[in-house]
Amino acid sequence: MQRKVELLAAAVGLAVLALLGWRFGLTELGVALARVRPSYLLVYLFFGCAARLGYALRWRLVARTVAASPPLARLVAARLAGDATGFLLPTGKISGDPVRVGLLYADGVGGSEASAGVAVDRIIELISNMLCAIAYVTVFSLARAGAAGRPTLTLLVTSCLLLAALAIPLQMLRRGLRPLEPLCRVMEQRGSRWAAWAGALRRTETHVLRFFRHHPVVFFQGLMISLIIEGLIIGEYHFLLSAFGLIVSLPTLLMIMVASGLARAIPAPAGLGALEAAQVTVLAAATGQPGVGFVIGLVLRLHETFWTGVGLLALAQRGAAWPRRRGVLSPHGSTP
Repeated sequence: MQRKVELLAAAVGLAVLALLGWRFGLTELGVALARVRPSYLLVYLFFGCAARLGYALRWRLVARTVAASPPLARLVAARLAGDATGFLLPTGKISGDPVRVGLLYADGVGGSEASAGVAVDRIIELISNMLCAIAYVTVFSLARAGAAGRPTLTLLVTSCLLLAALAIPLQMLRRGLRPLEPLCRVMEQRGSRWAAWAGALRRTETHVLRFFRHHPVVFFQGLMISLIIEGLIIGEYHFLLSAFGLIVSLPTLLMIMVASGLARAIPAPAGLGALEAAQVTVLAAATGQPGVGFVIGLVLRLHETFWTGVGLLALAQRGAAWPRRRGVLSPHGSTP
């Protein structure tokens, strides 16, 4: 059943992409490709590499509070591999986190420690993304006659509610409570194998709990690194679009980034069709030029495809046998 849903999502995405291509054509894309500026692409690569190095530095900062972490180069490769996996699967970025855990585990880090490090890193990134989304939508709304329309207002309210909802389990962890305990109890009632997974989940939650209780400074340092990464990504997007002669204002660029993030939440492999449709919507609202939005969506598709290819190469370099090296898929293999 799940396979059928995934195929249906991919088919719908392809249909949306084909419809957009029929509506707007590919002439503008040809023009954009013809005026590529290599010097801007080099600057774009610099910002992109710096942002991904920042991801790894934040991850290492968090991981060291739980256990010894592998060298930075391995963390960079693992992050790239995880992002590539998450991009290709319909469940989004979080799909790549087990890959990150597995690669860390294969390097000798305990399973629960590796899982906790990835979980905390993802939580920090999620909080940062929500804060930035709220700021970006606010800037875009103020730039448009100082008033938010219904779609942007809805997005603002939704982001604030999600951020508030995330604060509840974080506050529980800080107070020493276990938000996943009810789930663990249910799992234990389903048999011995589920009980083993519940034990692994408890051990991971223990490490996460200790982090939020004893390392608040590292948490805020991680948030600061996340904000620096966001600045690098703004530069990355700016120089990427500028390389193709696509010049947009800063408020529009910020909304392009928000739309890209939302497109990844669509349950379709690689956000197929959703990325392009989101950019068409943003440019239609911001400039009244939906056709330019389609071209921007295709350029961003090239951007995502490039970094996905880099991530898959990183995963291949680490070897396809990593799950078998230490039984990473077994709930009993949570410690070295």
